[in-house]
Amino acid sequence: MALKIEVEFSPVFQTAFQSSSVLIELDEDEGTVKGLLRRLSSESEGKITSLLFEEGSDSVLPGLMVMVNNRMFTGPALNEQVVHLRDEDRVSLLYFVSGG
Repeated sequence: MALKIEVEFSPVFQTAFQSSSVLIELDEDEGTVKGLLRRLSSESEGKITSLLFEEGSDSVLPGLMVMVNNRMFTGPALNEQVVHLRDEDRVSLLYFVSGG
């Protein structure tokens, strides 16, 4: 059974998808946050890969915040645990950049 996940993007991701949100269908074996991030990377033809993962790695970047429904996960937290998704979950991708 496919999972339908609504993904909302902060502005830094919107140029790759030409939209502020998309509906993604995942197979059950892809039904984790990391599986969703890999799919988004693929569907953007790699345009957002550098915003999601450390170069040449499957490690989520520390600056990425992922909200699944009402739960917030940082990049380091996503590298330490598997976060499963359910049909009709709402996921928001937020990217924080600091500077002075």
